[in-house]
Amino acid sequence: MKKGYALPAVILAICLLLTACGAKPLALDQTVLSMTVGDTAQLSAGDAVKVSWNSSDEDVVTVSAGLVSAKAAGTAIVTAALENGETATCTVTVADKLITEITLSASSTRIEVGKTIQLTASYAPPDASKTDLRWESADKNIAAVDEEGYVTGIAEGATKITCKSENDIEASCTVTVGGKAEIPTTAATAPPATEAPTQSSTEGKTSETRSDSDEKPLSPASGGMLFPDSSARYLSESEVVATLNSRSGSPVSESFAQDAINEIYARNGYIFRTESIRSYYEAQSWYHPNPGYDGSLNTFEAYNIALLSGY
Repeated sequence: MKKGYALPAVILAICLLLTACGAKPLALDQTVLSMTVGDTAQLSAGDAVKVSWNSSDEDVVTVSAGLVSAKAAGTAIVTAALENGETATCTVTVADKLITEITLSASSTRIEVGKTIQLTASYAPPDASKTDLRWESADKNIAAVDEEGYVTGIAEGATKITCKSENDIEASCTVTVGGKAEIPTTAATAPPATEAPTQSSTEGKTSETRSDSDEKPLSPASGGMLFPDSSARYLSESEVVATLNSRSGSPVSESFAQDAINEIYARNGYIFRTESIRSYYEAQSWYHPNPGYDGSLNTFEAYNIALLSGY
């Protein structure tokens, strides 16, 4: 090489080296990100061009052009990459969007003994990802409540019905029960256990009698009823305990006692709001949904629901 060309070549090489050394490494404006389900957040890779984006778990978050969308609770790694293989990452943690407020259809109400009303609950935010609610009665001897918010008057007095979310946000309604009870206070005053539903009974279903010598009714999980005649006679505490303790497998709802309560409403055609419970009863040949059912109960049903609520 001639000496006249050596110096410019060296200078060019040095310039190229300095240019390369001066290039900024790929970096994101956030390396840790906290979100809740339903939220979005924008990540930036600065001046970098031709950046590809990827999520390690698209069930948790998705990403497009740096826009991160939270889908479910969990943790995922969002990665930005250049064509030369250089990468930068952000750890994204997603939490459930929890209920912050519950409002009931009434803050106070009055019912008669043996009658039933339904309380309904609304919550905020409406797009909460955890929406399971549970109902409780402060005194089940005065008023009982089921998982659908149906309140049944048991005896004269006042009690509080509370609706709670999984994160313990709650709202309550004061229920005053009035009127003379027609429900026996002990099983000894109940009619004979041989009474059973007939074509003329309240629910209008075919008679389903059983004697003490019959086999125990199948659990709901196996297609039968726990108490086939609980809409037409008073159950005794001893048979309730014996039947519930003999059950095995998984109940349709939260417990076999709740299943027995649900059976009573199902005979009247109640349409359940919980999808799994609704699907179960729709598969039973004896179930006939009645959109016009107002939640009313006969004397036997009110008494038996009160009894079963204690279990």
